[in-house]
Amino acid sequence: MIGPATEAIRRARSVAVTSHIQPDGDALGSTLGMLRALREAGKEARAISPSHVPSGFTFMLDHPDEVVRYDPERDDPVLEAADLCLILDCASLERAGEVGEKMAELGRPMVMIDHHTTNEAFGTWNYIVHEASSTAALCVDILDELGFPLTLPVSVPLYIGILTDTGNFNYPSTTPVTHEKAARLLNAGVNPYEIHRKLALDRSTDFIRLAGLSIFNVQFSRSREIAYTVVGHEIFRRFHPRVDELVMVPPYLISIRDVEVGILFLEYEPGKILVELRSQGLINVATLAKSHGGGGHSGAAGVRCQGEMSDIVQQIVQDAGVRLELAHSQGDEETRRDLIWRRV
Repeated sequence: MIGPATEAIRRARSVAVTSHIQPDGDALGSTLGMLRALREAGKEARAISPSHVPSGFTFMLDHPDEVVRYDPERDDPVLEAADLCLILDCASLERAGEVGEKMAELGRPMVMIDHHTTNEAFGTWNYIVHEASSTAALCVDILDELGFPLTLPVSVPLYIGILTDTGNFNYPSTTPVTHEKAARLLNAGVNPYEIHRKLALDRSTDFIRLAGLSIFNVQFSRSREIAYTVVGHEIFRRFHPRVDELVMVPPYLISIRDVEVGILFLEYEPGKILVELRSQGLINVATLAKSHGGGGHSGAAGVRCQGEMSDIVQQIVQDAGVRLELAHSQGDEETRRDLIWRRV
């Protein structure tokens, strides 16, 4: 419920803010929006991430240390001194990595704000709205309840959070309320084209080359409903793309006619494999990813695995095929697709 969560934030003098590992635009946007709003309200606030800020999102930071990667020696005293831990866009405490583990170990009170359907409501106080377009949109609700203004420094990251988690306002979770909140952020001075340039028009040459090679080598399964591509370490090391850029490959795969699921298998280190999944909506890839130790949204999810590439490819592709077969057997596919997409 929003009331207990906002009251806990209102009472806190010192707040530690975190989100999930490998933060996306919503995770980082929510973190920065809340961090800046708390500081503007006179509270002591620190943002500690369980992993580094992806290079494609560093433009969102006012300075390199605005969101720091967890360092026990430096950050444990901060967590110990915090009145409250604020966890954003994180479906489980495990997804908060070492930061979440430390928060749990210390037994600090937690406010959790999220919209994932797989959320386990692990906070002391939880504000979970499954049908919300993004966690950033829920942060707007929290700030309104607190009476904190939507200043430009707060509004920019919150707008990016909403923009990225709605697929540029294309996903079914986009509602009139979503646009109303975005309009308020635009009224605060957000420049949408400037954000578009930094998010979408900043690809490295190595990414374009590797993406082209990946698409050229696409493979298909289950009557071409699954398109996947495999990038081994020997190929990956010949290029130097930002790893966070590579999440753009699966959307190309699901743009192929009749493809329902697109999957990238990337061996970024020997034996360590990043799996990025995208769905047209017939199956929920968040539940698929969760069953293999990952997470995400119904239409976009990921997991990091260790092992032999051939084994992992077989497991994930086979799992996706079983889920597609079940989806087809249930009929009324367009209604099912719409319902799954709304389960962000």
